Amino acid sequence: MPDQTLAPHDEQANSENQEVRTLPPLVSGARPLVGHALQFLSDQYRLMERGYREHGEMFRLRLGRRPVIVLLGPELARWAFKETDDSLEIGPAIAFTRPLLGVDFYYLAERSEYLHQREIMLPMFRARTLTSYLAIMERRCAEFIARLGDSGRFDLPEEMNTLVLGVIMESFLGADFVRHMPPTVASDFRDFMRGLDPITPSWVPAPHLVRARRARDRMHSAVGDLIQSRRAQPVDPPDFVQSLMGAHARDGTPVSDRWVAQMALGIAFAGHDSTTGHLSWAVTDLLRHPAELWKILAEQSQVLHGGTPLDLATVHRMTCLNRALHETARMHPVAPVILRRAVRTTGVRGHTIPAGADVFIGPVFSHRLPTLFDDPARYAPDRYLKNPGQVAHLHGFGGGGHRCLGEHFAGLLAHVTVTRLFQHFDLALTSDRPLPVRTPAFKGVRSPCRIEYQRREKTDSGRI
Repeated sequence: MPDQTLAPHDEQANSENQEVRTLPPLVSGARPLVGHALQFLSDQYRLMERGYREHGEMFRLRLGRRPVIVLLGPELARWAFKETDDSLEIGPAIAFTRPLLGVDFYYLAERSEYLHQREIMLPMFRARTLTSYLAIMERRCAEFIARLGDSGRFDLPEEMNTLVLGVIMESFLGADFVRHMPPTVASDFRDFMRGLDPITPSWVPAPHLVRARRARDRMHSAVGDLIQSRRAQPVDPPDFVQSLMGAHARDGTPVSDRWVAQMALGIAFAGHDSTTGHLSWAVTDLLRHPAELWKILAEQSQVLHGGTPLDLATVHRMTCLNRALHETARMHPVAPVILRRAVRTTGVRGHTIPAGADVFIGPVFSHRLPTLFDDPARYAPDRYLKNPGQVAHLHGFGGGGHRCLGEHFAGLLAHVTVTRLFQHFDLALTSDRPLPVRTPAFKGVRSPCRIEYQRREKTDSGRI
C-alpha cells in the first residue's frame, strides 16, 4: 500500500529533501482510443474495485485527454475537500453544466462570487427554515397517500420523482408558482437533467441537448413571470424565492431577476435527482430487509401517536430510521463520484497531481472499503449503533466547507416519506433486486421498480 502520509503542497515539493513524485499508477484494462471510458460509464464500482485491488487508494484512469486521478477512502476525501479552492476547484470540473445552469451559478462562478452566493443561501437551509419545508413535505405526503387508495401497485421511481418534484417546486419556487406552473414542468425537469452531459460537447446539436435547452428556456420564462408578480405583490413571511429577491450582489446593488431565476431553478434542479434516488433506495433497502423494517415499525409505535404531525424534535428521536438512512447513503451514495479539477500541480502520498488533471473522489467504492466497514456489502444499519464514528466515513454529500447545502433537506424528506408510507401501508417489492439507473451521475433506482401495497388498519394504540 502507498505511504499513508499526506504530502505537502508543491512549494515544499521543490525542496531538495522532497521525494521524487510520479503520477499515480494506471489501472489495467485501458482500451485504445477510449481508455477506461466505457468501463467507467457502465460500472464505476467494478472499475474502482480493480484500481483499489491493483494500486490501493490512489490510482489513475484514462477517460480522455486529461489525466484522471482517483482518490478513495475518507482520508484522501478529506484532503481533497480541504484542498478545494487551493490546488483543486469545483467549477472547472463541472464546466459541462454551464450551458444549462449559467456561467455564474454557484460552484460555476469565480470563487468570491460563489462564496457570496453560499452566504446568501445558508440561512435558507437552517433549522427554522426547514420547519416550513417540513410542513410542505407532510402535506404532499398526505396527498400522495390519499391518492393511492387502499391497495394497488405503483412504480417507485416514478412516484418518488413526482413527490419530490412537488415538494421541491413548492419549497423553492412557491405555492403560487405550483398553482400556475407550465403543464410541461415534469418533462422539462427530466429533459433538463438528461442535458447535463459530460461527454457530448455542448455545441453538438444532439436531440437531448436541444431538448434540455428548450426546457431550460421554458422554466426560466415561467419563473421570470413569477418574479415579476412577486415584485408587485411580495409574500410575507418571505419564502425561498422572495428571500432571493431581497438579496444583494457583492457591490451592494439589488440582484437581478435573471440571477434570482437562475439560482432558484439551479437549486431545484440540483436537488431533484439526488433526493429522488436517495428516497427510492431507502424504501427498497427496507423492503429487502424485513428484520430492519420491523425495527423501524417498532420505533414508530414508540415515537408516533396517531396522526400527530412530524416536527424536527420527533424526527431526531427516530434514531433507528436515521441509522437506516445512513446505511442507504453508504450503499447508494447520491453522488457516486465527486469531481474536482487540479488548478495547480500538487502532491499527495508521494504522487503528483498535475495542473489540469481531473480528480475523482469515489464514494461509490469508498463507502464499501473492507478496511472501514465489516462485511461492507451487507445492509446493516446497526453498524452505526455499535460504532457511531463510522458515519464520519460517509461523504456522498461532499465535505468540508463545500458540503451540500441540501443534505438536511433531502434527509428530512426521506424521514417524512419513509415514515408515512410504512405507517399507512404494507408494501412489497415485485422484483427481488432493484437496479441502478444507467447514467454515470446520480445513481437512483431504475424504472420500473414496482411496489404492491395494502393499506393498514388503525390499531388500538393509534398507530396506522
